[in-house]
Amino acid sequence: MKKIMIIEDLKLHQRKIKDIILELGHQVSAVFAYGEKAVDYILKENNSPDLIIIDIILKGEINGYQVAKKISSETNIPFIILSSCKDEIEDFEASVYLNKPFSSQELKNNIELALYKYDIYKKMLKNNEEKKMILDTIDTQIWYLKDPETYGKVNQAHADFIGFDKSDIENKKLTKFLTKDEVEVCNTGNQKVFREKKKIRTEEWLENYEGKKRLLAITKNPKLNKKGEVEYVVCSAEDITARKEKEKIITDLHKIAIDFKKLKNEKEVCEMAIKAAENILDFNLCNIVLLKGKELIPFASSSNFEQEKIPLSKKSIAAKTYLESKSFIIDDLQNNLEAAAVKKIYKSAISIPIGSFGVFQATAAEKNSFSKNDLELAEILISHVIAALDRIDAQQEIQDHKNFLSNILEVQSGLVLLLDSEGGIVYFNKACETLSGYTEAEVKGRTVWDLFIGKNAKEKVENVFNQLKNKDYPTRYENYWLTKNGEKKEISWSNNVILDNEEQIKYIVATGIDITQRKKQEEKIKEQKAYFEQLFNNSPEAIALLDNKNQVMKVNGKFESLFGFKQPEMLNQNIDNFILPKQCLETGKEYTKKVINGEEIKVEAIRKNKDGKRMDVFVQAFPIKLADGQIGIYALYNDITERKKKEKKIEYLSFHDEMTGLYNRRYFENELSRLESSRKYPITIVIGDLDGLKHINDNYGHKKGDEYIINTANILKRAARTEDVIARIGGDEFAIILPCTNRREAHIFCQRIKENVEEFNCVLTQGKSLSISIGFEVMENNSQSVDEVFKKADQKMYINKRN
Repeated sequence: MKKIMIIEDLKLHQRKIKDIILELGHQVSAVFAYGEKAVDYILKENNSPDLIIIDIILKGEINGYQVAKKISSETNIPFIILSSCKDEIEDFEASVYLNKPFSSQELKNNIELALYKYDIYKKMLKNNEEKKMILDTIDTQIWYLKDPETYGKVNQAHADFIGFDKSDIENKKLTKFLTKDEVEVCNTGNQKVFREKKKIRTEEWLENYEGKKRLLAITKNPKLNKKGEVEYVVCSAEDITARKEKEKIITDLHKIAIDFKKLKNEKEVCEMAIKAAENILDFNLCNIVLLKGKELIPFASSSNFEQEKIPLSKKSIAAKTYLESKSFIIDDLQNNLEAAAVKKIYKSAISIPIGSFGVFQATAAEKNSFSKNDLELAEILISHVIAALDRIDAQQEIQDHKNFLSNILEVQSGLVLLLDSEGGIVYFNKACETLSGYTEAEVKGRTVWDLFIGKNAKEKVENVFNQLKNKDYPTRYENYWLTKNGEKKEISWSNNVILDNEEQIKYIVATGIDITQRKKQEEKIKEQKAYFEQLFNNSPEAIALLDNKNQVMKVNGKFESLFGFKQPEMLNQNIDNFILPKQCLETGKEYTKKVINGEEIKVEAIRKNKDGKRMDVFVQAFPIKLADGQIGIYALYNDITERKKKEKKIEYLSFHDEMTGLYNRRYFENELSRLESSRKYPITIVIGDLDGLKHINDNYGHKKGDEYIINTANILKRAARTEDVIARIGGDEFAIILPCTNRREAHIFCQRIKENVEEFNCVLTQGKSLSISIGFEVMENNSQSVDEVFKKADQKMYINKRN
């Protein structure tokens, strides 16, 4: 599959070329109407299609010839150049020149020729057999000339045209196959190319094997040897007889386009289009229907064509053509499922959309009566019809617009004045009458500065008027009008001019808006803004004003002192980039997203200052909304670091024994309740009691007793694992929860406590030896209650204490 690029300004031709490329199984790499864009696509964007099909006439500043030269200066991409202006491209060597108009088959042939020709040129001298095979597979006639009068090699297409075998033609004189007149014309061109050693193009009439005269477009290209002498000449020819006939029809169709410009309504355009189809295209039965509402209504037709309204919702070829905006050839109308019931005399048809206006149709009494060439010519006619209907529509739209503007000026809520070149009032709309208290009749011919302007401002208004007269326009300014009852109205004016044919000012158009109330409102807003600024800047809370992207617009002094960032370094940047710690990114971004989407948030969170120090803050953020939507975000921050420290301390003390740092009874009981649903079986509960605490308190004092309690806590901590729960549940009583611990492991744990006690006593220098009575019970599964296990452990502890 080859990549082929199209450079063509007419969409109709773009579509035709694209369809042909796709039919050949190739890919359309790009389509351009402007030469500049095509050059950029190749040279700047480094695209390299296998072939470029280009029209000489393009949109933009450069033509197809200039485009081709620019691209060829840096690449070897082959071109097919579409044009009838051959004189303009003599110094550019394209792969193929194809004159418009061309048939689909001609373009197909030339695409294949161009794609193959490039390879042929490179491989010709290396492999004559391969060259011969390629030449024989294409429809374009190709032959070589050994000298101006003698054939060299010929391809099958040329041999078929003459009506001889290739072997009968090769190395023979031209006179053996051509008439005397044909030889004379042919020799003239042959001698020129051998003499001047330059490629030439000619058009020559030759008789084919059927004895029919055919016009051939022949390219004669000399092959020079190293000495610069002509070694042989390669000739390629296309039969352009049908194209020339088609060109005449197209010329006639373009001439009629001039007549279309004189027509004033749709019916006249449609009737002329039917006559052109009959007289120029030789169609016998034609019809044009235009869309009105939801029906296609007949506007013009041949005398024998049956007219009828066609609803768009009804299945029909006309409706399909319009809805799909696509042309159709129907070879067998009677057996077409899309066709509505038609007379039996109609056997085939073409159907072409007339833009957004309607459909053109032509029918015939025989099947297969219409070719693609007929369709292409009819589409050219219809393109002129579309242009004419567009023009009529545009003219009607202009007239409607004039009427609309006239009505608008009368009901316009804004002030509209039309002044002559001396400042006299020509037009004074209803809004002016309402505001000023004057009627149009009262002010016509008088100047604005005499009627409405106070003495102090009169000179300024006259200066604005003179400024316009000096061609300094448009202008804008504000001034006061004095109404009929003496009231002052502040007006905002926009002025422009209407020029006459000599580019001199004919009228001045002034449009104004009464801004009296707006100015008063602006003063109120200034006051409110001043109040807001005071509150914002002096607030004891840190405040940030953000846009809808969470970017900083403004921060107050308290924000700067709390976080350490100054406003200039944060402006127009996301606030999260400054004060949101990495560990809080996920939740912080989620809060930001909520506020951007219009939600209010009130949360306690962690933020950081410029030095990276983390702090606890209470964040309040809410969207700032006006009638037309959210315009920003208001964020407040209160430092709650000290409060959070106190709360954490309170929370710690609520679950911990202050003396030992162990969990307290409250926490232990909560854990027992949680064990009811635990799955970490077996669970062991150990109860320990410090022996002789009363004796120690009585003999050594309570301070010493506290030391024994703390030492007991430390002994238990050393014996326990991280996941074990140790609690002081009474004055001298301790409890331990051992998850996932069986009886053997529990026994080992208790033994470890005893060993820790012995180690402690060994280093004890004075006082009573420390002793702990221990008992434990194991909860194997949820068939046992936690309370029952606790009681058994407690009982065992007391038994051990007595022993």
